[in-house]
Amino acid sequence: MPDGSVDYDERYRRGWAYGKEASAFVAEAAASHLPAGRSLRVLSLAEGQGRHAVHLATLGHACTAVDRSRVGLAKASRLAEERGVHIDTVEADLVDYDPAAGGASWDVILAVFCALPPDVRQRLHRCLLYTSPSPRDATLSR
Repeated sequence: MPDGSVDYDERYRRGWAYGKEASAFVAEAAASHLPAGRSLRVLSLAEGQGRHAVHLATLGHACTAVDRSRVGLAKASRLAEERGVHIDTVEADLVDYDPAAGGASWDVILAVFCALPPDVRQRLHRCLLYTSPSPRDATLSR
């Protein structure tokens, strides 16, 4: 692990770092921007312990949570089970992750508290432009 980086496995072992509920921003954005009654394919990058992916799954969306923390993803799966929903999890460092692998495409791509080095961020942005049928419609930022 590079100097100065956070050991998220250790952080997530100590409890629910950000709580179990979606942030107000994600909950409000989902309510106002995502169509009701239509299941969307959601990719949540740097998902951590699952609070955002699980929230979107409870709204009927098919969610894939990507994070480098095995501990965080295990907690995300348990949270989904507690809420009676399913999410897919992918353990990966975003430096190496390819969101379009295997021809995957996404209706919504969520990246909250996802700080990346500029070169990695630019690569992901270029890749994501080609994985969503309408990327500008799926972009929410604040």
